[in-house]
Amino acid sequence: MLEQKAVSSMQTMFGDSVTVTRAVVALSRADQESILHESQSRWSRDTIVLYLAKRGDRLVGYGLLDDVKGKLQLITMLTGLQPDGTVRDVDILAYRESYGGEVANDSFRRQFRGLAPGTDIRPGTTIKNISGATISARAVTAGVRRASVTFRLLHERFPR
Repeated sequence: MLEQKAVSSMQTMFGDSVTVTRAVVALSRADQESILHESQSRWSRDTIVLYLAKRGDRLVGYGLLDDVKGKLQLITMLTGLQPDGTVRDVDILAYRESYGGEVANDSFRRQFRGLAPGTDIRPGTTIKNISGATISARAVTAGVRRASVTFRLLHERFPR
């Protein structure tokens, strides 16, 4: 079910005509430390689930799947990135908390669109918090920042 949501999300972000494939990228301990140092957060696993969107043979985008910790539950999200690392969109695939679901709203997610690699993505500065959903907004923002940093550091190793 989550796999179908991720594929559907990638097609929404990059166009219905794209072919979406899934890949897994292993993170070394050095990778994990570099990502932690630059993003102030770490991946929950030692692998990254990556989706590739292609139109014919041409790569048009990546999707990095992540689970971020809300107040009590995990929020499963997909950060869509252009081939140059610019944020295309963010999609909340599974929201499990009782409160704070506003992070799935377009009005919140649109703040991330167009952010370039290297942008200092922070709640309360780059990204406006949501009253009543502060923890979720911070968690999603941290997830996008981690995805952006990961792309910047590791994209040469991503499948094409």
